[in-house]
Amino acid sequence: MYVKSELRKHFKQLRESVYDKENKDLSICRNVLKSDLFKNADQILCYYPLNSEINTLPVIEDALKCGKKTALPYCTDGNGNMAFYYIRSLDDLKIGSYDIMEPDPEVCDKVTDFGNSLCIVPAFAFDKKGYRLGYGKGYYDRFLKKFTFNTIGLCYNSFLSDSLPADFYDIAVKFIATEDKIILCK
Repeated sequence: MYVKSELRKHFKQLRESVYDKENKDLSICRNVLKSDLFKNADQILCYYPLNSEINTLPVIEDALKCGKKTALPYCTDGNGNMAFYYIRSLDDLKIGSYDIMEPDPEVCDKVTDFGNSLCIVPAFAFDKKGYRLGYGKGYYDRFLKKFTFNTIGLCYNSFLSDSLPADFYDIAVKFIATEDKIILCK
């Protein structure tokens, strides 16, 4: 765990000083939006961007505009469990766990059918096998181990590693979107 925590610090510092971040984020989102993964999915499971995370708002807004079912995560407890809830607009969100914008479960419906979904997964960094350096709480690993839909991580080219430390419970994504392309993980 020490190695991962040191890597988290390293990539967090790098991410806070990404040059031309707005254009890089937009390029990554455009690659997602023009992909068959996005076009062929009936529903999009996405995250609301925090601080220096890759800005996913273009993906969320386009999915809503296209009429795709769009859902964001809601932390159900402090033990690393989350559920996804459908939103109709960004107005359905409120500040929740860890100061993250989350769907309001009082007004949003919980996703119970994950058929033909594309899940967009956050991380500090990814490796070419699809393993991620997440935030260390295990929310996405716990969630992803239950399902077999398409998963895509968003990553700056310079944050894509040949290899990252992975534990037995870590779940790899199937694809990675960078500023340049979509990568099929091996």
